[in-house]
Amino acid sequence: MLQYFLKGGPVMYPLLVCSIIALAVSLERFYHLRRAGINASRLMSQIKAKISRGGVEEALGICEETPGPVARVLAASLAAYDRNREEIREVVKASALVEIPRLERFMGLLSTMITVSPMLGLLGTISGLIKIFNVISGGEIGNYTALSAGIAEALITTFTGLLIAIPFMIVYNALSGKVDGIINEMEQRSIELVNYMKSRGETDAA
Repeated sequence: MLQYFLKGGPVMYPLLVCSIIALAVSLERFYHLRRAGINASRLMSQIKAKISRGGVEEALGICEETPGPVARVLAASLAAYDRNREEIREVVKASALVEIPRLERFMGLLSTMITVSPMLGLLGTISGLIKIFNVISGGEIGNYTALSAGIAEALITTFTGLLIAIPFMIVYNALSGKVDGIINEMEQRSIELVNYMKSRGETDAA
């Protein structure tokens, strides 16, 4: 493996850095998003049960004890339950704007590593081809050692760049899907809760 790395030339060092960063970000994001995901249906059932018995404070307590962005957005909705519908929606929107950047944290960095890796591989390919042309132009076409070194650098760097980019592109798409799912859950559950609270309020008023 070390011999393979050294044959790739100096471009292999930034490629190694890219792979380490991409792996670290992927592991951190999977861990964070796994903790952020909850059984939203079960949480909503518990909240509605508390509200139906007049226990808004108890429902708020359930949300505060539950980890994750969905629970925090619902807690913001419950904290503003005595306001009108539009004001509650503004509170929910503000709370979601706080949570979304947390969900998308480091995703831009991962995307950059995926984009840069094949470009670095292409840079290594060009560097290897330059070495080959230098050997040929120097009249050393019979120097197979120098020629093979240039060819090895050109191929190894391209292969490594793609080897980093392709798997982490799949990882990026999977993470993006989880982020989108949590954001959609936040939006749907907050709307559901607002509508439920207001319908209960109208019923009680009647």
